[in-house]
Amino acid sequence: MNLTTEADHKAAVKEFRTLATDEEANRDRLLVLRDAIHAFEEANGHNPGPPTTVAGRLQVEMFKRHLKQKQLAQLLEVGESRLSEVLRGRRPANGDFLRRMYKKLGIPAEEVLELTA
Repeated sequence: MNLTTEADHKAAVKEFRTLATDEEANRDRLLVLRDAIHAFEEANGHNPGPPTTVAGRLQVEMFKRHLKQKQLAQLLEVGESRLSEVLRGRRPANGDFLRRMYKKLGIPAEEVLELTA
């Protein structure tokens, strides 16, 4: 797959986000999209940098570890609804939640403290 325009890139990212809700069922297509998106972004100077929000950092961890939201909630030892609210930005991550990110996920404390809502 070769992305050549910003519109192609935007469509690929949109499809990737949609398919990412069920990684197992869509793994092959997600890998193709991931590689195409990465190649386009590198070629065009896109450099999004690391996530700056708690939700963004958790999504990165879910992707890297191939976890579903339910599995991440179990790993963090928090309720699924609490995790869902944090991921959707409807509830801020309190100190206890941030501490769990550090202890249970091994995210460096400095990084956790720099994250915003």
